[in-house]
Amino acid sequence: MPLPIPNLDDRRFDDLVAEARTRLANHLPELTQIAPGDPVHALIDLFAYFTETMLYRANLIPERQRRVVLNLLQVPLRNARPSKGVVCIDAGPRTVNLPPLLRDGVQLKAGSQSFTGVGELQPTPLALSVAIKERISDAQLADMGLTPQDLLEQYGLKRGEKPQPFQPRNFQPGYDTLSLIDSLDKLYYLALTVPKPLTSQLAQVREAIAGITLNIAIAPADDLDGDEINSLSPRKLLWELLTQMEDGKLLPLPLEIVSDSSRGGRQTGVVRLRLPRNPQLFDSMGVSDPMFAGLGDLPPELPAPLTSERVAAWLRLSCPDDPDLTLGYLGVNGLNILGQGLKQDLIVGVGTGNPDQVINLPHSLIDPDSFELDVEESGAWIRWQRVDFLVDLNGSDRVYRLDTVAGQVYFGDGLEGGKRPPVGMRLRAASYRYGGGTAGNVAAGEIKELSDGSSRLSVRHEWPCKGGVDPETVAQAERRIPQFLTHRNRAVTKQDFELLTQNNPVNPVARAMVLEGFFPGANINAVRDNVPGVVSVFVVPPRYPALRQTPKPSKGLLKDVFEYLLQRVLIGTELYVLSPEFVPIAVGVKVDVLDPDTEQQTLQDVQMALVEYLWPIAPGGARGEGWPMGGSVSVNELQTQVARVAGVREFRSLSIFTKVSSPATKNTPATWQRLGRDQSLNLKKYQLPELLGVSVGTGTGEPDLPGGLEPLTSTGLGVPAPVIPEVC
Repeated sequence: MPLPIPNLDDRRFDDLVAEARTRLANHLPELTQIAPGDPVHALIDLFAYFTETMLYRANLIPERQRRVVLNLLQVPLRNARPSKGVVCIDAGPRTVNLPPLLRDGVQLKAGSQSFTGVGELQPTPLALSVAIKERISDAQLADMGLTPQDLLEQYGLKRGEKPQPFQPRNFQPGYDTLSLIDSLDKLYYLALTVPKPLTSQLAQVREAIAGITLNIAIAPADDLDGDEINSLSPRKLLWELLTQMEDGKLLPLPLEIVSDSSRGGRQTGVVRLRLPRNPQLFDSMGVSDPMFAGLGDLPPELPAPLTSERVAAWLRLSCPDDPDLTLGYLGVNGLNILGQGLKQDLIVGVGTGNPDQVINLPHSLIDPDSFELDVEESGAWIRWQRVDFLVDLNGSDRVYRLDTVAGQVYFGDGLEGGKRPPVGMRLRAASYRYGGGTAGNVAAGEIKELSDGSSRLSVRHEWPCKGGVDPETVAQAERRIPQFLTHRNRAVTKQDFELLTQNNPVNPVARAMVLEGFFPGANINAVRDNVPGVVSVFVVPPRYPALRQTPKPSKGLLKDVFEYLLQRVLIGTELYVLSPEFVPIAVGVKVDVLDPDTEQQTLQDVQMALVEYLWPIAPGGARGEGWPMGGSVSVNELQTQVARVAGVREFRSLSIFTKVSSPATKNTPATWQRLGRDQSLNLKKYQLPELLGVSVGTGTGEPDLPGGLEPLTSTGLGVPAPVIPEVC
């Protein structure tokens, strides 16, 4: 904890008066009996007032010393930080010819709070609709009264093709979290649509947008600090334009990414995409029968009331590094904004020729990176340079010092502190942004218009502005000193690696398991143990328990955690961030239930109890922290969990099935084998169980292998097939 800062002298006016009278009684006893109102008392009060003022000034010394200590520790006071966000600026709903380009620095308002646009934007009348092909499981398909054979016949698929059922899932950007976890093909489908009044002019709109740079606003679903994001490499996003060839085949065309301030969707920003110059490449992907929308590679069905006649173009978005890409927001006609105002070409003063001249700017909380100062010399504007200290300089150096918090500019003395501004010459702030802090953290919908009051363009503010921080006080900086000196931001011990991994702010990790000296090698046969200096961290992402939904880390998660830990390990540490090897298993159970009227519910509870107990993260395992990596799976242990389920009267039997492949016949698919009653599935130290099926029934005898786990006889390609509900 920080050391208390004592007052050098905490005496107040009354204390000083009492002390002076005591001293007076000791040194001049003849004045002790003087009546109130005597001039002596007035002198005592006067000197007590002067002394109290001196003590007040003396007690300010610790404040100054605290600032010196902060500077020595290189813990300077943090400046105000502006909030960041995105807005979408659309052209009018009847605009065919695109309006002029919006330049960098456009001003917006949210009440009294100013915002500044960063970058340029070509407004368009387009809107964005986001959808995925959401996977339908075999159980869900059965609940709908359908089978894969029904879909095979319904869509007339070729022999050997296997239908992959899905239903369209449309997102409402700004309200729904966008995720590819349940996506069949790990693709976002983005429909660029025109307003209803422009439906008849779709061809003209396509000609107008051909060749332009299209701005797509994007925001992650999490909130990361800028320092944390900057420590990671940008994530690669793949943007494609969908077009159809003359033979009807779909052709995805990769789009050129002009710039990406979101670092691949890691932070709120704008992706600028160059559209092709040929408007013939834009396609509505319309089908004559809505039943076939989304079949194969086609985009899914549009949400009502949109129709294919309003689609100017279809885009696809995917992430090779993170197939389950999760986003918070997507919007067309996006513009980066900062929670600051902007001033340009502002005369801020006139040179006096005096040493150490100070100019007060009309605003405080100046963004130092945006501040540019010109001084008039011989009829021309000369740019002066900002420095941190006006020392060890020449009298001719054109430099100044900026106090960003107070909004003051300090010039030199003309000797060793830099040049003085010439007498009578004007001083101009060529450009600077001002303001910032928590006032810019406004909710979605607060920014409604441009500051110039333009009615030709409309502003959509569908994602909140975040990240604004007020300037730091000395007391706040002091509280950072213990954290600065003693924080656990270095991975040394096994516990350090686990804590840093699980608490990393970059990509969520539900569980981290560390094996010291474990060297993975190029393949599973090259694994070695007890290698000095090697640390392997196995990670598992968060996910709620569900059958066949075992949480497995993606390539992007492994890469993010590796980059985060790599900056915190000791020199000489050979770091690996890995996924556990998941061993497929299945469980069959037979029980007797207490109440036949609730038999199905009891059997479902037994299934869920096994799923949760074998889950690799909490609440799995005997300790509720996740099934231990390398822990064996035994019949007796699972039998205990089944017997504890409410509604089970008697446990009958339980079997564990595991996949076994013959090393002599590599091309033969692995088969499921039942373990003996006294056998256990012994896992290696880097393995976890993956529960793929559970069959729960009543009666006696050995339980059967859960359905749907037999090797597939067909090796045909899967074809995405939409499932149309009976009732819409």
